Amino acid sequence: MNSHAPAPVPGDDRDWTFVITDGCDECGFRPFAPAETARRLSDGTGRWRAVLERPDVAQRPSDRVWSALEYACHVRDMVRLLGERVKAMRDQEDPEFADWDGDAKAVELAYWAADPGTTWEDLERSTRRTVTVLESVPAEDLGRAGHRSDGVAFTIASLSQYIGHEMEHHLHDVRG
Repeated sequence: MNSHAPAPVPGDDRDWTFVITDGCDECGFRPFAPAETARRLSDGTGRWRAVLERPDVAQRPSDRVWSALEYACHVRDMVRLLGERVKAMRDQEDPEFADWDGDAKAVELAYWAADPGTTWEDLERSTRRTVTVLESVPAEDLGRAGHRSDGVAFTIASLSQYIGHEMEHHLHDVRG
């Protein structure tokens, strides 16, 4: 892959938490039962494999949009991070989550230069860990809470929606 750093893609400053209740008209996502999250993540991860095998996986469609490889790295990191947050909500009383800047993480970890095969393996591993955490949450604990440092509150159920949207929205972005 190209190790020369391209210009950063302009950041997206929208607060995507609206998808938890409203769905997403951009990608067609609609909220679903939290019990469906594990299956939907696993299904989505399988679709990423074909995306990461494309010959143009590292090519940006424009200088304002990430490549499919960069999106896959972002999804890998978000699935891991959100799984860790579900685990924290399961195990702690109302944990606070540090800010996470996906655009800064893309630059820090040089998403554009990632190896597609390694990215696939890491995404699959992150998904398996997150699925294991999700499946360990009893139904009566889906209301356990946590919050971001900006005060936005989540429950395990609502964060399940957020994780599901993350996977499915970016598959939509790359036509996966």
